[in-house]
Amino acid sequence: MKKTVSSIFLTLIFFLILSQLNSFAEDSTRWRLPEGAKARLGKGSITQIAYSPNGMHLAAAGSAGIWIYDVTIHQEVALLTENTGPVSGVAFSPDGSTIVSGYASADILVWDVKTGKRKQTLPTKQEWVSSIAFSPDGKAIASGGACVEGMCPGITLLDTETGERLKSFGGAYTTLSVCFSPDGKTLASSGDEWDSNIRLWDVQTGKRLKTLKKRTAFEDFEGRDVNSVVFSPDGNVIASGSGNGTIRLWNAHTGEFIKYLEGHTKSVNSVVFSPNGNTLISTGEDGACLWDVNTGEYIEEVQVPAFSAAFSPDRKICAIGSEMGIFLQNAHTFQFLESLTRNIGSEDKFRGKDIGSIGSVAFSPDGNTIVSCGGNNIHLWDSHTNQLLKTLIGHTESVNSVVFSPDGNTIASASDDGTICLWNVRTRKRLKTLMAHADSVNSVVFNSDGETIASAGNDRTVRLWNANTGELIKTLTGHVENVNTVAFSSDGETIASGSGKLVYLGGREDSGTCVGQEIRLWNTNTGELIKTLIGHTSVVNSVVFSSDGNTIASGSGHWMGYEGKASAGEEVRLWNANTGELIKTLTGHKDVVSSVAFSPDGNLIVSGDWYDWGGHLSSGTWSGEIRVWDAHTGELLKTLTGHTGGVSSVAFSPDGKVLASGRTDGTILLWDFSTLP
Repeated sequence: MKKTVSSIFLTLIFFLILSQLNSFAEDSTRWRLPEGAKARLGKGSITQIAYSPNGMHLAAAGSAGIWIYDVTIHQEVALLTENTGPVSGVAFSPDGSTIVSGYASADILVWDVKTGKRKQTLPTKQEWVSSIAFSPDGKAIASGGACVEGMCPGITLLDTETGERLKSFGGAYTTLSVCFSPDGKTLASSGDEWDSNIRLWDVQTGKRLKTLKKRTAFEDFEGRDVNSVVFSPDGNVIASGSGNGTIRLWNAHTGEFIKYLEGHTKSVNSVVFSPNGNTLISTGEDGACLWDVNTGEYIEEVQVPAFSAAFSPDRKICAIGSEMGIFLQNAHTFQFLESLTRNIGSEDKFRGKDIGSIGSVAFSPDGNTIVSCGGNNIHLWDSHTNQLLKTLIGHTESVNSVVFSPDGNTIASASDDGTICLWNVRTRKRLKTLMAHADSVNSVVFNSDGETIASAGNDRTVRLWNANTGELIKTLTGHVENVNTVAFSSDGETIASGSGKLVYLGGREDSGTCVGQEIRLWNTNTGELIKTLIGHTSVVNSVVFSSDGNTIASGSGHWMGYEGKASAGEEVRLWNANTGELIKTLTGHKDVVSSVAFSPDGNLIVSGDWYDWGGHLSSGTWSGEIRVWDAHTGELLKTLTGHTGGVSSVAFSPDGKVLASGRTDGTILLWDFSTLP
């Protein structure tokens, strides 16, 4: 009897712990949310990872901020973000009490590890921060960054306590990676494709000690980024990883070339030595490799596109950071141990790209499930628990659009691989693949009875498909450029399609014009053109009908050239769907309007915008906005801010109480619209 009671007690304790862990995991979706948001789905892509000096925590920096994991329980314990944009660099202080992070906004944020609060913001005067490192004594922070036209320093040294700029050097070179020598006397830096050299600097004086020369004159003109540079723990060797897939080892004292580590076929993103210096991990677009430093021989690889790696201080585990999440590997055999982030199911741990930038989001008709696409894959989320249910794998290139059928039984997905895939929601299996377009498929939608699918592609066509058989019904031609978006009216009788493309003049990236920007209305049954809506001055990215079918909303915008200045066409237009007349134009977006949606009752319109590098230049922010408009008056009711990435897609729940916004940082925000007037 005593044994039975003890067993029952242990069982109860087990389930209590399990429920607490599940509750904790759920709570993490609500950390550090912008005002008005109720949950965050996904963790975004990971760009850099770092172990704490005691090996208890792992910092994972990326598109959504910095996730802190307790590696003893394999659980996230904090999220450090102030919606300041993607994190480009992260480092622990030698005593483990502080984390510093670098951003594309050119600032360095200093965080208290215990409280998770920001201690201070350090401006670098660089165009953006690409790499960050603590000195071994923790008294200085080195920042490597972009130097545009020689107007800012490539390297900045800052006092950790005061934030005072100690010195700047590096000249007019853009610096991609910085690393202190173990004794703290030397700083190594590497440059981009315009420089592609490794330089050693005297930390005390800021003077250049030497430049590490490549072996041949041919190599000097490779024009490839040197993405990563690192000292060995004893300070005798420097390793560098390059955009051409090569890894080089150098004598840190003489600057002489030692050897190549050959195996990568694509760009190497990072290199890191093990704590004893005997092995090295390299990460790249073609995977992560473990090397024997002494022999230069390749030991093992992980075939997953990876950005960063880190060894645990006890040398037992190495962590690999990628868009798929964080993988823990045996540091000696490189065998897989566990997926730390649990972004995907264990059966899919090394397949395809995971979240990536969210291309599209949609609710199921019953509101219980959200489907999203990112990278090559499709993701199903529970809209109540906010947990990932399943990853659907099948497309070979990026997925641009996903949608549920009206009965909720089927999902259609459109991809850059030119196909449309139909998926069974219950079994999560692919039903069929439609060889849809001769180029990328940008948009896919079901009609109201679920019998017909419309798709739009870069082959300048709109195509109608039998949803049951997958047979092509008809092809609608007439657009002169990429068809970016397609929508059915509520009665299914009319199709709206939007097009446009930025064309560079004379091949110059700083000179472009938009062509083919129009909306076409088609008769679904006959395929005949009803009318063409002209007025947008920029690429039409999104079109949608109101629930009563009387109004069409469209969103537009594009970026101009290398400088990336957004055009004057970032706007939402409302059209009379029956007459084709323009009702009103809604202005105010600072960047490209990527997506528009009507609320189910037709009273609200929401529009989201996003940026590229140019969006930052034009609007002074790395965050996209969502604007909420009165659909009848065009009055701006509210602006939702706080995205760490641009807004790529917006969709209402069937009851209109929740808005889902897909973001270019690889996450989805759920907004509470139940109290919005």
